[in-house]
Amino acid sequence: MDRHLDEFCALLARAAGLLHRVEGVDWKGHVCGGPAASGSAATPHDEGAAAAKAADDEDDDSSSDDDMMLMMGGYSDSEDEALPGMGAFDSEDEGEDGEDAVLEDDDDDNEEEEEALLKRASSVHAALLLSLDTPETSGRELVEQVVAAILSRTSEGGLASALSFAISSGSIDQRPKRVGPERWRRVCLTNSLLAVQFLLHLLRPGEKTALDEWNVVILPLLFGGKIDRTGRMTTVDAPSLFLLNDALRDALLGLTSFPSTADDDIEEAQMVTDNLCHSALARCTSYKEVSLRQQHLAVACQVRVRLYDNVSKMKDAGGMLEAAKRAMHRAVMAILTGICYESEDGDGGVLSLESLRPMTGMLLPKLYPQAKKDGKSGAGSGVGCPDEERAAELWDELLLLFVPCSGTIVDAEGGKRRCCKNWDYVAPMTATAVLCIILPTVRELELPVDVDDDTESRPIHQPALWKLIRDCLGRCGDTDAVGSGGGRGASLLSSRGVKASDGEDTSNNLGEYNSASMDQLLRRRSAHALRLMVECERERLLREGSRSSGKKKKEKASSPVANNEPRRRVDLWMKYVLCFEMLEMEMELHLVEQVWETVREMTSEVANEEEASEDTANLLPRLTWNDIGSLLSRVLLSDAPTLRKLGLYRFLSGHTGINVSALDANVAESASDGNKPSVTTSTQQALLSVVSVGFVVDVVMRSYDAIVATKVGNNISIDDDGQQKSISIADLLSKFLSAYTITLATADGEGGSEKLSKLVSRVFGSELLETYKTRSVLLFYQSLATALDQAVAAENNPRPEIEPATIQAAIRSMRAIFSSGGAPKSMQQGLKLAVALALKNAQPWEKVDASVVLQILALYPPLDEMADEAEETAHSKARDAIGSWLLGLGSGAWAKNAASACASAYVLGQLLPYGEMDVMTGVNAAEREAGMAISILCSLSGDGSELLWPAVFKGLQQSVSATASGTPGFCKATRSMILLEFGCKEGVLSGMGNGDLVMDSKQHMMPPPPHIESLLGNAVQFVLSQSMALSTTLFETSDEGGSSSGSTRSSTSGSASQYVAILIGQLRTLHLAYPSSGSLSQAVDSMLDECVTSLAKSEESQAGNVVKSLTLTYAALSCGASFTGGETIDRLVSTCRTILGLELVIPPTVKKEAKQACRSIFQYAKWGSLSLLVPKIREAAEGHSAEIESVYQAILDAARDSVDATPVIALPPLFECALGAGQHIVTFDGERQTPLLSSLQTIIETLFAVLEEETSSSNWTYMLNEMCKLIFRGKLLVEEYASYSNGGEMPTKQAFKKLLRMAGTQKPYIAKTAVSRISAAWLSPEEPGSDMGLCAIPYREEIAQLLIFKECRIDESATHQSSDKWDALPRSTHVSSITRAFVLSFLSKLPAPGDISDVVLKELVQFIIMKLLGICCAKPTVGKAFISGSEEYARFTRALQALCLLSRYVTVDIAQEIAAKVFPTMAYNLHGQLRYFIEIFVIQCTRLHPEVFGRMLISEIRRSDLTLAQVASLMIIGGNLTVGRYSNDFFCSSADPKLKAILCGVLPWLSSTQGFSRAIAQLLCHKLIPLVVDVNAKIASTDIEKDDAVLKSVYSFLEDNADMSRLRVRQQQFFDEYDVDSSCTFEGLLAIPVDEGEEANPTHMVDAIKDCLAEVYKEAHGEDAPLWKQVEQMLIDADLSKQEGDASGDSDEAEDEAELVNFQRKILPIDALDLGIHNMQQQKLSNAAGKKKQHLVVCASLIDKVPNLAGLARTCEIFSAQTLVIPNLLVRKQDDFKSISASANDWIDMEECKEEDLLSWLYKKKAEGYAIVGVEQTASSKCLTKFKFPAKTVLLLGKEKEGLPIEFLSAVDQCIEIPQLGITRSLNVHVSGAIMVWEYTKQMMRKKRARK
Repeated sequence: MDRHLDEFCALLARAAGLLHRVEGVDWKGHVCGGPAASGSAATPHDEGAAAAKAADDEDDDSSSDDDMMLMMGGYSDSEDEALPGMGAFDSEDEGEDGEDAVLEDDDDDNEEEEEALLKRASSVHAALLLSLDTPETSGRELVEQVVAAILSRTSEGGLASALSFAISSGSIDQRPKRVGPERWRRVCLTNSLLAVQFLLHLLRPGEKTALDEWNVVILPLLFGGKIDRTGRMTTVDAPSLFLLNDALRDALLGLTSFPSTADDDIEEAQMVTDNLCHSALARCTSYKEVSLRQQHLAVACQVRVRLYDNVSKMKDAGGMLEAAKRAMHRAVMAILTGICYESEDGDGGVLSLESLRPMTGMLLPKLYPQAKKDGKSGAGSGVGCPDEERAAELWDELLLLFVPCSGTIVDAEGGKRRCCKNWDYVAPMTATAVLCIILPTVRELELPVDVDDDTESRPIHQPALWKLIRDCLGRCGDTDAVGSGGGRGASLLSSRGVKASDGEDTSNNLGEYNSASMDQLLRRRSAHALRLMVECERERLLREGSRSSGKKKKEKASSPVANNEPRRRVDLWMKYVLCFEMLEMEMELHLVEQVWETVREMTSEVANEEEASEDTANLLPRLTWNDIGSLLSRVLLSDAPTLRKLGLYRFLSGHTGINVSALDANVAESASDGNKPSVTTSTQQALLSVVSVGFVVDVVMRSYDAIVATKVGNNISIDDDGQQKSISIADLLSKFLSAYTITLATADGEGGSEKLSKLVSRVFGSELLETYKTRSVLLFYQSLATALDQAVAAENNPRPEIEPATIQAAIRSMRAIFSSGGAPKSMQQGLKLAVALALKNAQPWEKVDASVVLQILALYPPLDEMADEAEETAHSKARDAIGSWLLGLGSGAWAKNAASACASAYVLGQLLPYGEMDVMTGVNAAEREAGMAISILCSLSGDGSELLWPAVFKGLQQSVSATASGTPGFCKATRSMILLEFGCKEGVLSGMGNGDLVMDSKQHMMPPPPHIESLLGNAVQFVLSQSMALSTTLFETSDEGGSSSGSTRSSTSGSASQYVAILIGQLRTLHLAYPSSGSLSQAVDSMLDECVTSLAKSEESQAGNVVKSLTLTYAALSCGASFTGGETIDRLVSTCRTILGLELVIPPTVKKEAKQACRSIFQYAKWGSLSLLVPKIREAAEGHSAEIESVYQAILDAARDSVDATPVIALPPLFECALGAGQHIVTFDGERQTPLLSSLQTIIETLFAVLEEETSSSNWTYMLNEMCKLIFRGKLLVEEYASYSNGGEMPTKQAFKKLLRMAGTQKPYIAKTAVSRISAAWLSPEEPGSDMGLCAIPYREEIAQLLIFKECRIDESATHQSSDKWDALPRSTHVSSITRAFVLSFLSKLPAPGDISDVVLKELVQFIIMKLLGICCAKPTVGKAFISGSEEYARFTRALQALCLLSRYVTVDIAQEIAAKVFPTMAYNLHGQLRYFIEIFVIQCTRLHPEVFGRMLISEIRRSDLTLAQVASLMIIGGNLTVGRYSNDFFCSSADPKLKAILCGVLPWLSSTQGFSRAIAQLLCHKLIPLVVDVNAKIASTDIEKDDAVLKSVYSFLEDNADMSRLRVRQQQFFDEYDVDSSCTFEGLLAIPVDEGEEANPTHMVDAIKDCLAEVYKEAHGEDAPLWKQVEQMLIDADLSKQEGDASGDSDEAEDEAELVNFQRKILPIDALDLGIHNMQQQKLSNAAGKKKQHLVVCASLIDKVPNLAGLARTCEIFSAQTLVIPNLLVRKQDDFKSISASANDWIDMEECKEEDLLSWLYKKKAEGYAIVGVEQTASSKCLTKFKFPAKTVLLLGKEKEGLPIEFLSAVDQCIEIPQLGITRSLNVHVSGAIMVWEYTKQMMRKKRARK
């Protein structure tokens, strides 16, 4: 043993020196636990060096990069330079450094792959082992002992300890100080291999077989168990030593060499190996760590495959080969069972889905090899077709996974099998993975059709397989659920879920996958399986067709099935596969657009086959709508929003073959030239009824919901006869849903009725409300409800069924949305109306649940007092629909019978049990809601008064005191009072008790009958007693421990004040319903007098009396009480002062909660009373007095100071007090004690304070509108302008600015309300001759900003939104331009330039003009996205539009300044829409000031350095002023000197390279030359050199040329119709259509004339061909058509799939099926193509332009960079990034690092061994051609313009620059990065080739 130990240590030293240049290590001491010695580098000298060196020089396998190396060109070694500190340890450095030198990591070592290193090390080790003596005795026993000791880890010293230490990773921690960490890691790696090779050496060669080496040494070490001679593992404690290093494991399995011929010994050894592998497979679950379990399984499969490969190369090994196949099949079946079924003990699945990889990546490809193109099998020699028996057994297993089932499965032999543990993903993921591997081999076999049946058929004719494939193709996933995973083209290798914490096992379940990625994987696998089957069937039919080609056509037609039908079906499915693969993988719009014609053709086939007969055997299944739906889902549910929108437009417009005749025909047929597919109209369109409900709800609605409220918008622009037309996707969808609903409702048979019921149930269920945006749901609801109402109104149309549980769940979801503020009131009204219409038109319920009906009715409460006309209309429609629905329930008799019963049961506590009810807790919301619903039920069921009065009398027939709270009598009275309250609100309880008011002969209202009067008296007394009892009870709750003041707005105080509000509301309702009740009037009048008197005498110690009296005062005033003896002004004023002077002093003994409740009630009653007294004072006061003014001022001051202490419920009355006082103050015209603006300041502060505290949506909107109406008055603005002139205060302006700040960009309703009011006030004073607009001067800055203001899209989650229609604006006003439209309207109403005052003109209008010019004339900001929809683009567009409106106010004194600013803007790179407005503005200004602007125009047009865009704009301007309708405004006469000047400027552009400019120049010259010279005069020979002759010659050519004449006529028409004036009006500007970014999108003349040029060119070239040539071409075309028809008669189908479709096919990468064996670590080291990633990290954290980042992503993916680092990962979701990167971003790893974190990140990478290489020109930068890249490189790219900031240069190891031969200083950063990446790649490939 000692001798072997010495030999092994010597081998370690020699191998380390040869392989790694590491010597001087005390290996014996090292591996036996001794101290590590210092290493030094020296040249190796030993006796085995020669042999080892020879082995080291052997060549590796040829590289796949040879072809790329040919493209690299020459590269001189002498030019290579390494970075300082990053290169190898050279011999020269060693001599200088001596013993202190550290052996650094070598770049070449780093570059060498582990596989290549171990292969080279294996050869070196073998050569070194040859130098050792052969063991004298049998080494098997010795080796077994050593292996056992190694596995048990119990050896102490000796050979076993040394080998164990070398094999394990423990030696890595014993690194000598003078050896680099990476080099030492490689030393330890090769030492592990050497240890195993040494063990194999100890086995005597004559006493071992190849498999003995595996069974005795290698496999025990791999599987971690001692193994006896039968192959059984005797221990399971030790884990494998080599599982976690794939390269080392591969090297170990390749150490042995198998004999060329089989014998008995090796067959026996094979049995041992098989048993060993099976035992190892069974032990997989013993490992708790998931990664270890997966690796263990992979190793077991790998051993079987290696054994199979080696046996297949042996002669006479038929039995062994079959045994190997059986073993692999056995392993496959065991893995399938472990994955799909629960363990015996029921603790869960044995294996996870990751276990599929070893099976699909290793075992199945060997058992089912694919045939190569030459017809041979894919495996080695001796491999034949798969065994049919094993294939059938595997297929039986798969059949159990194809169709979901529950319970126990009994197979044909009576055996029982458990069901799959998960049918959603485990079963289909497993089945599709296996199918993708075995189908190429078994698709021609006859396989079982069912586990319970002996029938067999080929896979393509098995219904269960088709069901699986179709189900998987239709999976949509939830692409928004988990980041961006699972989207189109997303990398499945990196689509796992969030990593678990340390030690947590998450891979044994589905948690490591997200649903979107798994659905995507299933789609792709199924598409691949479908392609395999269809290709096979297609090839078979082609072969059969070739064999039968000699038969007669008559014989062909005699078959029961037409011979072309199978081929037609197969080709149709082939088209389907090609389309599916294209739409699954492609995101480019122009490529997706090519598919629609084929989709339309397939949809037409669906329409044809719907009417065809049943399928005949051996035919492929018919295409159904579900198949088409799965195909369309790939576009409609794409990750790209623009693609989703395009797909929606195509589908909803009928371009996919669906008959949308119910839609607008113009919309359905119109499409832009770039978007409209070339589809034929001869194909039959499918009816709407074929579209499935699931597709409409789950795909179409979901797709639309995904684009709602996003940047892409829901409008799409199309070209309609040369005009840009904006089509709303929302309108298309609404029409589609309506048409679809009507189609189902009118369809014949039960199918339509069932689909209609399913549609209505799905839409009106809770799923949509909980999943989709409220705005989307509203569209769906309204479309279906309206269509149902139309369809059911017709006779004999079926009604859909809606289950009560469905509507009940929807109501719960709807209430949750309403209570959370998720929908504004307008949306709530729309949703509720749609539900009412749906119920009205649904089938009535026969068995009715009263609780469900009451829940529905509770959705429709009585309208409040502030409801507008639109709300009243919607409420009325909803009530009518609900009433119709109620009257149909239970055969029409349920409602009336149930109404009175429910009312009585409610009062008696039988319908809803009594809860805890007393004066402290009040009535809970559920009881009030139930009472309201019952009142509505009675109201809608017939005579509501007859149904309600009996129940009301049950509780209020006798007087009930509040002191009896909690008793049954009190509870009955409370509920009766609720019924009475809501009955009055519904209008069914009033007057005589039957809903009618009785009038006497004098038209006076008569009092109610005595029994009603008695009941009303009891009701009033009951309510008042509750109010008094509440106040008394609050002060009786003592707190012995003292108290502290608390917040007024606690839950206790809120509920108390809410209870008081309910009580007072009940009294007010009774008063409004019974105004002639004597008992009610007397009670409240006397109570008012008593309470006011009591308040006047109250003292501070009587806090309880104050609260009680004030509460009763408010209650009396709410009921219309008046003071005894008349309401004199003095009494009203004194009462107000009394209430204002009240103070609440609560005894300290009262509990804290009671104190808060008292304060809350006090404030509520105080401001409620004042809000009712203020209007009385205004009515009673005949004039204005100081006393009244002082009261109003006191109210304002008190309101401002009390806002914070006022409960929320008291804010509305407080606001009314401040508003009423403010209205009196601002409308008074007499002498004032307080200046108006000072009082106005107080009013504004108070109103704003209330606004900031109010939370109710409806109240807030009302308050905002009333406040703006009060403070934005012309009178106040005139007063404010006077103060502005004197430098005084401006409260209105400050209020306006504050409102604009509150509005921001997210609350447009605030800005709309404020601007709509103030814009009208700005026109003051409006008297003739006055300075109209003068008071707007202080607001000129705000006006300029509002002119470019753009509202955001309405956010349905906002609670405060107004539904006003803004009728004052034109109907064409876009929703995003309402605010600025009011400002434009104001400016358009200002007096004409001659009538406007100079002050307004100069200080307001011209100030705004110059302000807008500053915006328009500034160059677009570099780096900002200047695209439609961006902020800068919107500002630019809107400012130009405002300038066009204000162009009439450009006077001569500012004309020169404006011209100098506006003409240079034409040189900017602007969109055509912006140029349109610039050109209009210049044309208008030139018409007003021809001298100024005309001179500038002539000067500009004569420049020779103009850009093409400038020329185009100048030509349009010149054309309009020269040949258009405005020429008279520009030229005074034919002698105008500007004529020749313009002609001189235009003539050179006759030779312009731009066709558009050249065409206009021809038109201008043709118009101007006759005005300058006499073109009719003949040219004499003597005049040939004169200028006139040149001009005449030019004119003659322009006049006589036919093409130019034709073009000139078209152009002249354009200029004649070019109406500039209409585009400069208020209405004209708002009428311009908008683009997808919601900005003005006029048709630019450039585009119009370009189209004209194209048409003229087409006409001209169409006429060039002579008639005989055209006839000849027609004959040729006809002959070709006939030949094609004949060919189609013989063979209707194309033989090449490329001929089947007319679009570019998309290849589905096999890697996208996720079937490989590579583990996650290997996947990260490989790219999507399977190539190993380079150690290159491209850092683009300093780059912010999306195109550059996308281009770098594409470059990095192509050259297999390791990582791309970008500043923000969210950029990957942008459409332009996805488009430019061409899906490369889905296949490359990207990391986020922001600029502020970049420096620390760079130093981190340096610590990891990376060299930081910066791309920058510096004083020390090196030329790229002379730089040698380190293997591990971080390429740092600088900013687009500035380059690398100086702070990052400290972290850079070397800067390099690209040699330049031109004069431009720099390259684009993306181009620079691409050059650098290619140079790095070229150098790394060159190094790899050099080593070989």
